[in-house]
Amino acid sequence: MTVKNRSLAVTSPQELRGNHHFMATSHYLSRTLLAAAVAALSACASATTGPAGAPPRVGDVAAYAFNDELYLCNGVSISNAPAADSYRKVIGYRPTARVNGVTLARAPVDACISSAYGPRRGGAGAFHDGLDLYTGSPRPAHAGASGVVEFAGVRRGYGNVVRISHGNGVATRYAHLSSISPRIKPGARVATGEVIGQTGRTGNATAVHLHYEILVGGRAIDPLRAGD
Repeated sequence: MTVKNRSLAVTSPQELRGNHHFMATSHYLSRTLLAAAVAALSACASATTGPAGAPPRVGDVAAYAFNDELYLCNGVSISNAPAADSYRKVIGYRPTARVNGVTLARAPVDACISSAYGPRRGGAGAFHDGLDLYTGSPRPAHAGASGVVEFAGVRRGYGNVVRISHGNGVATRYAHLSSISPRIKPGARVATGEVIGQTGRTGNATAVHLHYEILVGGRAIDPLRAGD
């Protein structure tokens, strides 16, 4: 199912000032069917469940479908933004990437892009190691792939953060969470699409979003170009 992540103009520019991650301040989602719109409020996509509503199986990438469209947030200049069309839809976006044999989500939350990977001007430093996905209010953050939790707790700058190992030297990091799901502890196995916490603004952030990183050998790579 296609989910269109769209945004309105910034209503409070002060929210951006001094923010570690350059973000917009409002965003809305649109769906073609009312029922689908209601579902979008609780998840970034629909999970395919097994018998009696069983959750996706660990390792079953096909059991969870991430958004197949991604938009830039409106009302903010994104100096490192990927190419987008006149509707601010990211051109050529694909929801998953294949990295070292691991299939990963590029954007594991229902959101718009407020800052991309790479060099940027002003605000929060010269280089950004991840993808900032603005949600406006807390929203479920999902595991980008199945794996094992390496870290779940608080780290300076990141605030509440989760790191998941997916094998083959590949890991993902989810930062600034307002909360971490109770089951998400070091050593816990997680399924693709499992909710690992709620987006937030803990650590060095002033707007509610997910800072998402894909790491290979401990080094961050661009989530939007990973596997290209």
